[in-house]
Amino acid sequence: MRVSINLVMAMVTLLFGLLLVPRAAVADTYANCPGEPASNVPIALGETFSGTNCNLYTDGDVDSFVFKGTTGETYQLALAINGAAPSQICLTLYDPTATQVFSGCTNVPYSAAVVTNQKLTMTGTYTIAITEVSTATLNYGLSLQRLYPFPADAQPVPKLAQSVSGDITPLTDTDDWTFPSATTGTYRVTATMTSSNSQLCMTVYLADGSSGGSGCTNIPYSNIIQIDFKPTKAQAGTTMPFLSVAGYDSTATYNLEVSCLVGTCPPFHLPPPACVLTDALTYASGTLTMDFTLGAPYATTWNAWLTSGSTAELLWSVSEPVNEPPITIPKTQALSPSGKVGILSTLTTPTAGITCSTWALVNTGTP
Repeated sequence: MRVSINLVMAMVTLLFGLLLVPRAAVADTYANCPGEPASNVPIALGETFSGTNCNLYTDGDVDSFVFKGTTGETYQLALAINGAAPSQICLTLYDPTATQVFSGCTNVPYSAAVVTNQKLTMTGTYTIAITEVSTATLNYGLSLQRLYPFPADAQPVPKLAQSVSGDITPLTDTDDWTFPSATTGTYRVTATMTSSNSQLCMTVYLADGSSGGSGCTNIPYSNIIQIDFKPTKAQAGTTMPFLSVAGYDSTATYNLEVSCLVGTCPPFHLPPPACVLTDALTYASGTLTMDFTLGAPYATTWNAWLTSGSTAELLWSVSEPVNEPPITIPKTQALSPSGKVGILSTLTTPTAGITCSTWALVNTGTP
């Protein structure tokens, strides 16, 4: 089958435009603290520090962490003692001018954590200082997350009425999920705790940053949190369920589900997982050699077109099973010298359309 070269080039432009669309970011990251002295350690959005190096030893010991923030953003900072608590631990936040904007300490035995939500009033580098009130060895966990605007590393809920699993670990960790909501429906967000060593808490944040509701489990009486909300026009859009452990001083596992309780809730779904498609072209003695590498964790249709001059020819359109890890497939095509030629190739699925593409050129010589 031959088609216009203008159509093929339009397809190429569209394909590469799609490849530039941002993908969902990775989940929260965890790291051990560096060795002593731990001063001005960069802490990233969604990062948790917890490990054998996260220690204070004396009342003069200071561990400090820095992050860059922007005016109007709201961050949650959480600090908790891990294990024995012979002393209280404290968290102090300084703005870019080194002015103190928050300071708080634990209140063991009633509370082993310090948690604060802070809306930033200036743009620049903020410093978190970790100290203790008397000389003792304290191991701690520290996390930083942005509550608004919603963090890019939040994990999208795959679709309505599908349960997904999560875990709050290590100490002070939080989980953030996102899904789209509309004014036409009332949504129910259900978090079911699957461990029993702590209490699970959840707040549902709406698109304007307001809360659609919050609650905690009450084990052993109830292991479920259910929050119902119907967004207004200002609140509709991306919604974020934000989960943590009550007290921030333990861990938990859970299942999360978003359902349509009343009305009409438009469906949503995730794009397929990432796929791989590359092509290396060589030409010699009337033969075009195409060395493809392709892979996807789902079945696809593999298509390829040869473009030459002002025409394009479909070379193949075949079904491919799951190829994970990716496989290498060499292909050859008899071809007379015709100047520069190109190979456009795609992987597609019925529901997601084009999921991977590649465009390669080779000079076959003067006709």
